[in-house]
Amino acid sequence: MVYTTLPKTSVAKMKSSLESGRPAVHEIRGKITFMLTAANNDDTLTGTLIFTISNEGRKKIAQASGKWLNSIPASVTQKGVVAGFRRGAACPVVNLEIGAMELDVAGVKLSFNRIVLEVIETSGEVPQHICAWTRQINTGRPRRGVIASLNRLIAVEPD
Repeated sequence: MVYTTLPKTSVAKMKSSLESGRPAVHEIRGKITFMLTAANNDDTLTGTLIFTISNEGRKKIAQASGKWLNSIPASVTQKGVVAGFRRGAACPVVNLEIGAMELDVAGVKLSFNRIVLEVIETSGEVPQHICAWTRQINTGRPRRGVIASLNRLIAVEPD
């Protein structure tokens, strides 16, 4: 089963040089999702981050890189990203936090300070497992069973 968070608007920073040689910082807007690939025993989740870049953002990247717009991808992915639960995370909305990171888009670095995504409680198996996991974290109970069960549920075939 593949589980991906709902898309959330996010802003990345892109640095470029002005003709004067001074740096300029541009905001690149897009939508971020997180596809869960593993539940970890240290109460973190590993997954693939997908950043879908707005057309305006793609134009800024093309301008800063000197590349054609059609060479700037509409989205970029980063595998092996680790997200942790925010302190006190609990259903119906569980916040996942990813620390500062950079993504490479056509040779341009996009920087994110911190990314917060949400798992919304539904009747689906993955959100129910995550809700159970956060309840166990918050009550100090062992979590290996729910983590193992979640990993069996989200097992994906390797590329």
